[in-house]
Amino acid sequence: MKSLRLTETDLANMAFKPVETKRLRLGSLERPKKIVGSYEPFRAHNGDAVNEQFPLLDRHEPETPLSALESVIAKACKGNSDLLAMNLPIARATHEHAKVHGLRAVREHIRKLILPYGHSYGFGMPLLMVYPSGRIAAVFPDLRRTQPLSTVAQRFMFSVMHQRWRENYPDLASIDLEIWRYKNDRLRSISVVSCAEQDLLPYDTLIADVRQTYDVWHGVLQEASAGRRRGGNDFGPLFRNA
Repeated sequence: MKSLRLTETDLANMAFKPVETKRLRLGSLERPKKIVGSYEPFRAHNGDAVNEQFPLLDRHEPETPLSALESVIAKACKGNSDLLAMNLPIARATHEHAKVHGLRAVREHIRKLILPYGHSYGFGMPLLMVYPSGRIAAVFPDLRRTQPLSTVAQRFMFSVMHQRWRENYPDLASIDLEIWRYKNDRLRSISVVSCAEQDLLPYDTLIADVRQTYDVWHGVLQEASAGRRRGGNDFGPLFRNA
């Protein structure tokens, strides 16, 4: 059976939907499909795209040149054309966004959020973005070309980000929360969604919904597994007609 862990985007997009809707959507996730790539090369090197600073150095590190970033991403893609097509535009858009807004980034080694049933989630980059004004923001990159975070999913995402970054670490209570939506265009340009504080949901409400989603997901996986076992005992028309 495949891993039980749902991705952060899928978990958010299931949030607060009726059970039957969750069952239908999770059923479509369970069915095998060809996956042509991933954004892992970008995720592994996103610090290079947003001018990550190193805490042991007193001086500000200069931004990584775009050519150097492209080289790092290309190396991580190992020549795979699908990976290159997915990750290079994302890396370039992030680099441009950081340059335009004068961003620096600092890495924060904080605990991930553990949700039912023991699944670990980061809900965003492990980096805090520092603006020239001194404003600091935690960021979730919404990378998918299709099926991006819905309005309700964004509210869910901000709420779990609030729990991970602010509630668990009082020193970070005043940081902002942002979702960077990478548009479905040639340049994958970024639009920023800011957190509306009044829309944050209570932790108990979030946990109850995640538990329900996983209960439905487990049921979908069990039904699919039972179906495959029944299919394995089907010897085909030759034996049925004998």
